[in-house]
Amino acid sequence: CWCGIPAGGIWDRHRRRVLVRYSGGSTYRVRACNLVPVLEPYPRDDETVSASVSLPPLVVVVPETNIYRRVAKAHTGCDYGITVDRIRNSLEGAGDVPREWPASPPSAANVEEEEMEENDDDDDHYRDDEGRVSCLGVDKSKESIDIANQRYPRCKFVIGDVLVPGEMSSVRALCERHLVGMAPSVMCIDINGNREIDGVLDCLRMVMNEPWSSMPRMIIVKSRFLYWEMKKMEESWGGW
Repeated sequence: CWCGIPAGGIWDRHRRRVLVRYSGGSTYRVRACNLVPVLEPYPRDDETVSASVSLPPLVVVVPETNIYRRVAKAHTGCDYGITVDRIRNSLEGAGDVPREWPASPPSAANVEEEEMEENDDDDDHYRDDEGRVSCLGVDKSKESIDIANQRYPRCKFVIGDVLVPGEMSSVRALCERHLVGMAPSVMCIDINGNREIDGVLDCLRMVMNEPWSSMPRMIIVKSRFLYWEMKKMEESWGGW
């Protein structure tokens, strides 16, 4: 459900309610302040964007941890495992979201025919996916990883530091080994909200320049300094 909310003050946004329709068909008027937009970097129009073209991801910058976790959960850093566990729970509840929705559901006859033709391939596929996860937590601190593993044993956590030369390739290899899709569709980066802008940008460059098998569609970054710098730029330009 896509909803357009007119610009207004914070109190207008708190008072405004938006009609939301759930998958079961029921509806409810939700306060606009409780809604989190589902963001896409580009329109999924086959006539406009070729599937063979690798597009850069949409980068979303947030200033605080509570906003970071909320956006990360809505869209699919380790921080002792809290954020990773929330995302895992939301994925289990809603199911993995495919990169592109099929134009129409396959018929029962087509499904049966495909299953008969690809039975052997399916067996190999399930063996390959055994033990893989939908969400992977990465942190450079062994202490953080140990605490996360103890608190959230159903999640997968690994050690890695993308700012160390050569480590980014190791993190990519870990993703290929442990993630169901072998590459993250959404990346959430929290390298300390007070980190200077140069460090945050270095991290983004390392992540975006890595030769992923499939480029992430979105990168969510928690950085106070980068957030407020972008706000200043927006004000100087008179808005985006």
